This record gives sequence, C-alpha cells and structure tokens, in this order.
Amino acid sequence: MRAAFAAAALAFAVPALAQTAPMPAASAPDPARLAAAEKAVALLVPDGIYMKMMRDQLPRMMDAMMAQMMGKTPAELGFPAEGAKEGETMGAAMAGADPHFQERMRIMTRVMGEEMGGIFNKIEPRLRSGLARAFARKFTKQQLDELNAFFATPAGGIFANEYLTTFMDPEVIQEMMAVAPEMMKAMPAIMEKVEAATKHLPPPAPKTSKKE
Repeated sequence: MRAAFAAAALAFAVPALAQTAPMPAASAPDPARLAAAEKAVALLVPDGIYMKMMRDQLPRMMDAMMAQMMGKTPAELGFPAEGAKEGETMGAAMAGADPHFQERMRIMTRVMGEEMGGIFNKIEPRLRSGLARAFARKFTKQQLDELNAFFATPAGGIFANEYLTTFMDPEVIQEMMAVAPEMMKAMPAIMEKVEAATKHLPPPAPKTSKKE
C-alpha cells in the first residue's frame, strides 16, 4: 500500500522530469515568439511553485487520497481481496496489520513532500525553459500576446497563478481516484492484448549474473 502511494506521488514528477530527458534537437524558436512565450510561462509556472506543490500540497493530497481509499473495501477499489474479511474496509485491514499505519503514512508523505520539493526546485528553471520553447513552437506571436494580455487582467492573473496548483485540489484528485478501480479491472485484459501484440517477438534474454 505504501508503494502505491509513493507511485501516485511520483506520477506528478513525470511532467517535469520529462524536461530533463534527452530529446531530438529542435530548431531555434523565433526570438520574438520566444520572448512572448517566456513571459506567459513565467506567470503559469511562477518561481517556487513546485516547491509549494510538493512540500505543502502533496502531503494534503496524499492524506485525502488515503482517507478515501481507507473507507472502501478491496473489491470496491479493484484490488485482490485474498485474506480480507468480507465487507472489511482497507482502513480496518491496514489497522489490524499495523496499528500505526496512518501515522506512518502521514510521516512518509511529509518527508516525501520535503525531499521532492527540493528536487523540483532545482528542475523548475529547466521546466520553464522547455515550456517556453514549446509555447514558441505551438503558438503564434499574436496568440502569445493575446494570452499575455489576458494574464495581465485581474481574472487572468489569478487563473495563471492558480493553474498548476488546481491539479492537486481535492475535487480533481477525487475524480482521478475514481478511475483507479476501472484501471485495476481493465489491467488483466490490457496485459493479454499486450502479450498477443508482442507474441511475434522472441522472449527477452535471461539475465546472467556476473562472476566475481
């Protein structure tokens, strides 16, 4: 269970970490479009936003996810129910196995948020740079100017500042969590299709241990 929560947290790292992955070289963007894109990105990804998300919002998000999951049975979440009592919630099962489970989870999410906040704080400038280049490629100078004009309004400024953090709000997370049982149910059929689609490939070579 703790691994599942850690995986969920790391899912939020993917968009930013992807900016550091090797990518094919792209042509240099038009300087005027890039300048307009950098202006927009600076508002959408303000300085320190990922530190705030990871350190302050991630623990609250994970606690809310855990509370929702702990009130459901394994069957309701699509998890295997081996060894679970009929009708027993995940919270009751986890408490029976470890009376300190909830405290451990709260400590884990707090430490995870602090550590990931530091990592994302280092990545953030590169993320802004990558987003600016992508915006300069995707949008025209006129479109970028129109976006910046909107962000300069009171409503636009609030929208830009709250855009990223909204994805970690309880309302959004609740809907994301609703997908989990469907994904668990669909996974066996998905893996069967993957196996059928790769049937023509030779099996992976077995791993060989290196001799000392």
